[in-house]
Amino acid sequence: MASPTSTTTAATLLHLLLTLVAFLPYSAEAAEPVLVTVYYESLCPDSQRFITTQLYPVWIDLKDIMVLDVNAYGKSSDTSVGEGYTFECQHGPDECEGNMMLTCAKGYIPSEEQFMAFTNCVMTNFVGAAAGKQCAHEAGVDFANIENCYNTVEGQQLQHQVGLKQATLDPQLIYVPWILIDDVFSEEQLSAAQEDLRGVVCEAYQGQKPDLCNNKDFVYQYRHRFDSGI
Repeated sequence: MASPTSTTTAATLLHLLLTLVAFLPYSAEAAEPVLVTVYYESLCPDSQRFITTQLYPVWIDLKDIMVLDVNAYGKSSDTSVGEGYTFECQHGPDECEGNMMLTCAKGYIPSEEQFMAFTNCVMTNFVGAAAGKQCAHEAGVDFANIENCYNTVEGQQLQHQVGLKQATLDPQLIYVPWILIDDVFSEEQLSAAQEDLRGVVCEAYQGQKPDLCNNKDFVYQYRHRFDSGI
């Protein structure tokens, strides 16, 4: 039979162990990260608002539980010309150039942190490719390869590939930005993500929620919209 002293010691050790576990750093390895896929346009006001007020700040906070796939194309079309392509975009030629620059940046910037900083800067300035050099400097990346890419057939070919990728969407894109969560699209989710992406990501994540998800207002806003079909 265990003595009172040994029982007390065991209880104390168990309490200390549980306390230590509670203070261990949060690990995002408990579940797969949430995939947020976005199709947008470089000079689309709704795209600008979503990326600068939702996607980028939420990703900064929740990058441990989410991964991004952002694609600059939207309501564009392309036509084959020799080895390259010409493009028509919803907001004109400057948008086509901006889209292509962002596509080239995605290919030439290896760090997701730098690529997202570059993208957020470009969308904040909202002048398309004209912001490229400044935003590359702010993101700490070499602009030379990006600039050469979007001014040559290389950029045209990469942009065409984005169009082919977008064409596989089901349902097809009819609005910009077009947002999928874990490769799934719904109109309710699209509406919710534009207003409270944090709530959408936190709700979709199947692992232990990080502290920045534990804000009842975020979760309530998303659940209320989803349940009511808003």
